[in-house]
Amino acid sequence: MKRISWFLLILASFCTQIEQPSAETVELPDQIVDNFQMEESASEKERYALTGKRAFYYNKHNRVVVHDPEIEFYGPRKEVSAHVVCDSGIVNDKSGDLVAYGDVVVTTEDGTVLRTDSLVWFNKRAEIETDAMVFITSPEGTIEGKGLISDAYLNRIEIKEEVSGTTEFSVDEE
Repeated sequence: MKRISWFLLILASFCTQIEQPSAETVELPDQIVDNFQMEESASEKERYALTGKRAFYYNKHNRVVVHDPEIEFYGPRKEVSAHVVCDSGIVNDKSGDLVAYGDVVVTTEDGTVLRTDSLVWFNKRAEIETDAMVFITSPEGTIEGKGLISDAYLNRIEIKEEVSGTTEFSVDEE
């Protein structure tokens, strides 16, 4: 019985030394919005529209955290050229930059599909980038690798490393 008492005394002492989060350490959002919708307007051209089930605004950081976001990227004639879904996202409401994470799937109008766990859209450069593993399937074949830089339409893709894949595309040597 003495061992249990000593154990409880030590445990109680340890628990009182653990700092409990205070209201000052937990940052609460300035605003919560259900059925969130926004169109990018940081650049001269509208590049994307974003919707989500719920959004949390943090004005101090110019950040909006969006749950279950869907993003539609527009082409030059404002046609939808790529569609993105993921678990969560963050929008910098000053720059228009986006971070998508958790089961990210990008589908383009030509049927190309990119799967990864996270990516960033740099609005000023009009590029997506990730250092995570990527898996791309298209009518021309499949490719996977680590890291990617591309436009939103997946027309120009650079895989950073560990590239492998298959394709029906052939190159005739002269």
